[in-house]
Amino acid sequence: MAISKHENKGINMKIRVDLSSSAKDSSYDILVGSGIINAKAGDEIIGALKSAGLKDRAFVITCATVSGLYGQLITGFLKNAGIKPVIFTLPDGEAAKSLEYLSRIYDELIESRIERSDFIIAFGGGVIGDLAGFAAATYLRGINFIQIPTTLLADVDSSVGGKTGINRPEGKNLVGAFYQPRAVLIDVDLLESLGVRELVNGFAEVIKYGAILDSELFLYLENNYKKVLSYDKDSLMHIIERSCSIKADVVKNDEEEAGFRSALNFGHSLGHAIETLYNYEDIKHGEAMAIGMVFASMVSEDLGFCAGETVNRIKTLIKNSGLPVKIPNFDPLKYINAMKLDKKVNNRLIKCVLVKDIGSFIFKELDFEYLGEFLKKLMLTN
Repeated sequence: MAISKHENKGINMKIRVDLSSSAKDSSYDILVGSGIINAKAGDEIIGALKSAGLKDRAFVITCATVSGLYGQLITGFLKNAGIKPVIFTLPDGEAAKSLEYLSRIYDELIESRIERSDFIIAFGGGVIGDLAGFAAATYLRGINFIQIPTTLLADVDSSVGGKTGINRPEGKNLVGAFYQPRAVLIDVDLLESLGVRELVNGFAEVIKYGAILDSELFLYLENNYKKVLSYDKDSLMHIIERSCSIKADVVKNDEEEAGFRSALNFGHSLGHAIETLYNYEDIKHGEAMAIGMVFASMVSEDLGFCAGETVNRIKTLIKNSGLPVKIPNFDPLKYINAMKLDKKVNNRLIKCVLVKDIGSFIFKELDFEYLGEFLKKLMLTN
């Protein structure tokens, strides 16, 4: 799918993730632009790499599809910047986000004699970003890394904020660490190779930002979702910039999810359970989160926190975007058992993010008996 033309090539926006007030200043820049990853990168982008500390060698972790599409591009880009790349390619898919493939990365890092002064570069979608980030956090007790996301989902979510980790059969992201990148480079041109389903997958995360934190963004999505999902570059640039700005502010105020950052888990309680029950196959992260957001908004209405109109707007935008809204037909008890392994469970209650109105939310600890009964009721009427 061809992306529409965009007048400005190069860095379009620089967003600062300001973590200067934390115990260790891990501040960094998110650079958003068009055509910034290319074999003839300009002085501005090369300067950004140097400012991040990248100077000699980089261990690039990518996946088979991205390597096939952009392997020569990233190699030329780094060589033009005076960086010697070592490329390591993993298979596609969520299955790579595992202890087995993490161990393979460690083996290759050791084999390549990667040192603390070198960098890891995550070049791919969210799976690659999470896995490469966790490898960077733990190899030699921590080496620097850079995120270069290649999907909309990774652009607006996983590449920013420092959440890294791997999955376990029992649940998603049960092993991981908070570890910030030294820079994030987002090139909207890389989205040209995405299939429609993958683009929609990322769009779900943008809906999340609007639904709980930015009513103006949500209204923009309602009015412009067709343009975004038709690969209009200006629209894509706008939602990426806005989403990253929102997340940068959230991370600044709560780097390690001690409180406010948990709002970004809207839709995740049921969504992660859905991914677990599908064994991370046949459903994408954004699709599962979309169902989770519909469920969370309906719980919000049931408990009296929001009006039916709010639920309808969220459900309608999700449905219009081509995302699923129906809860898959698993036994409600299986959903509850999967949710009990969620990281947000404390004292047998799960901390849920509920919506009050478009652009505002509330935290509520809920018991599993209520959630199980509500799930049963919804599935009977699905």
